[in-house]
Amino acid sequence: MAEESVEIVIAPDGTVEMRVQGVGGPRCVEDTDGLVRLLGGAVEHHELTEEAYQQGEDEQADRLWQG
Repeated sequence: MAEESVEIVIAPDGTVEMRVQGVGGPRCVEDTDGLVRLLGGAVEHHELTEEAYQQGEDEQADRLWQG
C-alpha cells in the first residue's frame, strides 16, 4: 500500500496548489474537501491524476463481495 500524502504549495501571488498522492479513486477529492474549505473554498482548476482513475482498495473489496 502506498503512503497517502497531501502537499500544499502557496505561491507568492497567493494561489494554492494541492497534490494528493497514494489515494486511489475519487476518495482524493472527498479527503481534501475540508482542506479546500479551510483554504477559501474556491477551486479555479481541478486536474485528476492517474491515481484518481484507479479504484480504491475499499471499492475493490466491495465489488468483490457484491460480484
